[in-house]
Amino acid sequence: MKLNMESMTNKENKRYVVQMEMYVYADNDYMARKRANDLRLSIDNRRHSQDVEVKEIGEQPFATFDYRKLDDPSFTPKDLSNEPLPF
Repeated sequence: MKLNMESMTNKENKRYVVQMEMYVYADNDYMARKRANDLRLSIDNRRHSQDVEVKEIGEQPFATFDYRKLDDPSFTPKDLSNEPLPF
């Protein structure tokens, strides 16, 4: 569901950029991407939001400063992927 741009750009509404950060728990990189994508779709399908995007995903064990950034945060469903699944 995409929003009607005319209704959003009238003089009564101002446009804001909102940056969010959250933790997603998953067994592996694939499931982390999938859960992030599910959250993205959930937000994008609501009213008053547009162009929701996952910009970065990284693994960070609890109570550590270690951080491993995933090379590609985009989600490709397993039926469309050419690569074998990690599990």
